Amino acid sequence: MGISFSARQVPTSMSKTFLLTSESDPVGNAIASLLADSAGFERVFGDEERLSDLGAGDVLLAGDPFAEAGRDIDVTGPGFVQFLGCRPSAELVDRLVESGTTVAGISPVIAPRVANRVAGFGGPLRVKPGANWGVIGLGEIGAEVARKVTATGGSVVIADIRTPRSGLLAELNVRRYSLDLLVAGSDAISVHVHLGPTASPLISGRELGLMKPGAVLINTSHPSVVDEKAVVKALSAGTLAGYATDCPGEVISGADESLASPGKLFITTNPLTNQVGAAQQIAKFVAANIQAFRDGSGVEGMIDLVDFPTVGDPSFWSSRMSPRQD
Repeated sequence: MGISFSARQVPTSMSKTFLLTSESDPVGNAIASLLADSAGFERVFGDEERLSDLGAGDVLLAGDPFAEAGRDIDVTGPGFVQFLGCRPSAELVDRLVESGTTVAGISPVIAPRVANRVAGFGGPLRVKPGANWGVIGLGEIGAEVARKVTATGGSVVIADIRTPRSGLLAELNVRRYSLDLLVAGSDAISVHVHLGPTASPLISGRELGLMKPGAVLINTSHPSVVDEKAVVKALSAGTLAGYATDCPGEVISGADESLASPGKLFITTNPLTNQVGAAQQIAKFVAANIQAFRDGSGVEGMIDLVDFPTVGDPSFWSSRMSPRQD
């Protein structure tokens, strides 16, 4: 499928909003119900002809699995793409941003649910009250996880390649560490970064080797953000006490069941977007974002693919000892 935004300027009154999701998608159905009477709104199901000429004022609401098939989409001009799932294609997001398209995700509305899931994983992983938590990635979701942990008596350090906005660390009552120091000093580590070329993996055998005995790892970002083979090896050897994820890749999905029986491996495949009330919340958030885009005001949930450097990058070591200020 080739989809492009044309450079023509479209009056707001004539602007179109296309919803591209499957018929069984609860988020898509909630959005369709909410926007059904809106001028210019249309739900499509992979109809290439209807999507071949999106104007600069037009909006595309992209649900899964469309968002994961970014390699098939050709975007050449400005517009607004709102992703409706938790893990859009990094390749697609990168091309959209480069073309001048406004790109947003659902992090602001889904963040409390992710934080609850992380806290829920903490139970079976036997994370003790007052534990030292390391949160990697301080976007909307990472910040909400930090709030959840500190509210229940835990302490939090964070690692992010970007400089947090002024006052955020004090507001959250957290400290900023290099990635190495965070990994080495945390009882529980929770990863919340966008998939990207230099965060695949971000947590490898090297980082797992730095973790202290009895520490656990939680990944709600993307399976490629961690080296799953290294995770299985560390779990089997006992150097990693536990791993929990809601985005298992092939390696974790096919891991030996013996890792689950002693409480070392916990997997859930129930999407947060399927939770009670989530679809309706997301629909209202999306409607507000569409209006903000048309009004020229601030769209929430803008996706930022700023990434950690790779081992071969000269800034790799310095970034871990003193995070690069971007």
